[in-house]
Order: sequence, then structure tokens, then C-alpha cells
Amino acid sequence: MNTRHLIQLARDAIAEGQSCVLCTVVRLDGSGYGRPGARLLLTESGQRCGFVSGGCLEKDLCRRVWSATQSGPRLLAFDTRGNSVTATRYNTGCEGVVYVLCQRVTADDTIAIDVLDCVEEDGLIARLLTVYRSNSAEHDVGDMWVEMADQRFVSRPGLTIDSECEREWLGSHRNRVLMYRDRNGNEVETAVEILRPPRELVVFGAGDDAIPLVRAAAQLGWRVTVIGKRAELAHRDRFANLVPDGRIDVRCNDPAKECERLSIHVRTDIVVMTHDFEGDVKLLPKLLDSQSRYIGLLGPKRRLAGLVQRLHEQGRVLSETEIDRIRSPIGLDIGAVSPEEISISIVAELIAIESERDGGILHRRNQPLHEPAELVRLATVTSP
Repeated sequence: MNTRHLIQLARDAIAEGQSCVLCTVVRLDGSGYGRPGARLLLTESGQRCGFVSGGCLEKDLCRRVWSATQSGPRLLAFDTRGNSVTATRYNTGCEGVVYVLCQRVTADDTIAIDVLDCVEEDGLIARLLTVYRSNSAEHDVGDMWVEMADQRFVSRPGLTIDSECEREWLGSHRNRVLMYRDRNGNEVETAVEILRPPRELVVFGAGDDAIPLVRAAAQLGWRVTVIGKRAELAHRDRFANLVPDGRIDVRCNDPAKECERLSIHVRTDIVVMTHDFEGDVKLLPKLLDSQSRYIGLLGPKRRLAGLVQRLHEQGRVLSETEIDRIRSPIGLDIGAVSPEEISISIVAELIAIESERDGGILHRRNQPLHEPAELVRLATVTSP
């Protein structure tokens, strides 16, 4: 999902005097297409952006959501199990129950969109704690706590949180569900969500084969920087219109020199496709001195071996740790030949690395596609 498009749709609708409904998957029991954190935004005029399923549930969701949220945020459940005995059966074969929190977004209440905006635009990591089911008089459905840049925000004044729940929330590194009973024994269920900024990809090389890679990454909402030293190739007109509203920064400079100006951190992925061996001899040491976790070089292993040998001759002996950070050839082994196919294989590898997967054929996978959602039952809440 391109979060930036969702945010912009919400901003435009509010500017036109419309309200919106933000629908977020907060819990999934069993299997389903939309994992916790999947979002769909629907405007009064009928425009929508995002997803909660593969298209199976959206029609019914959009039909029900406006009346359901007239009095405030509302949790809707969609049972996709084939043996469902509920009133509404979807029988999609996904074999799961999808819980979707639906909440209005208006000019007077934009906190949900504002948090997404800060993560997307300012590169901040946010931890959200949202009540999606409550029998407690102390907490309403839709109550939200936000931790971002060492600051705390709440969706309405006076919200408090139990110390044990707070500790579990702030200590979370992935989406999960926290369930507890308040001091009166009433049940409260909350969703923890970790929001991370868009991925960053730096492509060294502005040739024709870079265009499909940049397009594919930008379509995923990644921030892409393209660096090339040939003015006729490294100019914005060749890349700016690949994706509407794509965040593509194009720089014309010697790659090794431009590398010194970049802010490269551990989540910055690097792809080198300069087709310039001597230039890569100068560039590679600078990349290894950065914090990037992924340094991918287009080309065969013998090309990488030649680079390592040349650096050795110049006095830069690479350690095993440094060599392990370099990937060459790059991409998943799908038999890619054309620039478009190669770009798909590269992006797929980057996604696999982020997900800590090997990128094998799913039909041969014996484990579940996704880790089951973590549900944590806390002790009865005491007074804050």
C-alpha cells in the first residue's frame, strides 16, 4: 500500500469539506490477505485507497461503514471461514476472521492521518496502541496512544494507561494484540502497531536498465535516489514521471563523490548498476564505510572478485564481514533476462531481506505463510 496516496486522499477530501472513514485491520484470527496494519480509506464521494483484503471484503465494508460509524469508531468482523455459522458468510476459503476498526476522519479529528503523515514525511518510527474492543467505562473503542520521537500523544484528553500495558506496548517490536481486564474486571482489547518510514533505495547508475527498477521501487512507496555521472542520463525528466507523486531524487555527479554527501543509514539499500568497473573501485570502499545493510552490485561473481582483488592491490583488504554485506549477482533466481524482469527480481530480494525470508517458492514452503499474531493477556489492571 502506498501510504502517501492514502494520506493525500484524506487531506484533499477534508479540504473539500468531506469526511472520511479510515479502516484498519487490527486483528486476524486464522489466515487472511490483509495483515494487521492494512488500511483502507473511504471518502464521502466514494473514492478509496488501500486495502483490507484482496477485494473480497471491500464492497461489504464500504456498504456498512458509514452507518456503523455514525456514533463513533466501530469494530467490524468479517468471517471468511467456509464453515462459518455467522449471519454473514463470505466463504472465500481464507479460513480466518478479520477484525477491522473503522473510525471517522474529519477536519476536527485527524490524529490517525497526522500520525501516518509524520511517519511518512519526517521519517519517524511510531508505536501505536489502539483500543478496538472494550467493555470498560474507562476506555472507548478508538482510544489511541502514540509514542513518536520520545513524545507521547493521546487521542482525547484524560486518557491514562496501566504501567504493565505501557511497558508491553513500548517494548513491542512488531504488531501484536494486548488483552486485559480493568480493575472492575471488564475486558479491554488493544492493538499494538509499529509504523516505520518508507524504505530508502539508492541506485548508482542512471542507464536504461535503472528505469524499471526505479519505477518498481517508487510504486511501492519507497524513497528512491538515482545517481549517475552522465548528464544526458542523470536528469530528472528521465525519472520524474515514472510514478505519479513518486519520491525520486535524481543527482548528476561522480558516484563516489556523491556518496560522501548522502545520508546512508542501516535501512538504506544500495544497488550499484553503473557498468563502470573503475568507478566502482572508488565507490565500493565508501559504501562499505556506510551503515547500509544491503550493498548490491549488478553483474557476475567474477566482476565482484575483480573488484575485491583491485582493492586488495590498493591496500584495502576486505574482511569477511564486509564481503558478507556485498551481494553480487543481485536479485532472486527467477531466470530474469530483460531489464523489467531483472528489476522485479531485485525488488523481490529486497522485500525478502526485510521480511527475513529466503525468497523460495511458496508452494514448497511447509510452514505457514505468516507468523501467527501474538496475543498477550495481561494481568488485571490496577489504578494508574
